[in-house]
Amino acid sequence: SHQLTLDLNTAHKHLRLSENNRVITRTNTDQPYPDHPDRFDVWPQVLCRESVCGRCYWELEWSGGDYGVFISVSYKSISRKGRGYECFFG
Repeated sequence: SHQLTLDLNTAHKHLRLSENNRVITRTNTDQPYPDHPDRFDVWPQVLCRESVCGRCYWELEWSGGDYGVFISVSYKSISRKGRGYECFFG
């Protein structure tokens, strides 16, 4: 198996990354992340640092909260600024 690492430079400010960038917690407050051109500014999303190809699967653990979870495969070139569907996973 291959472990994926979340890319802090892409993380929306309402997502707190922990445990060596492998765990996400959704928050209602901005995290103190520096501005970065790769950061999602509207949708609470984050990309992984590693690319994948071929046959893959994900295992995740989710608990509680008022928010659901979406797992998506995306091109690295996905738009990250604005509310448009071109920025949204799914």
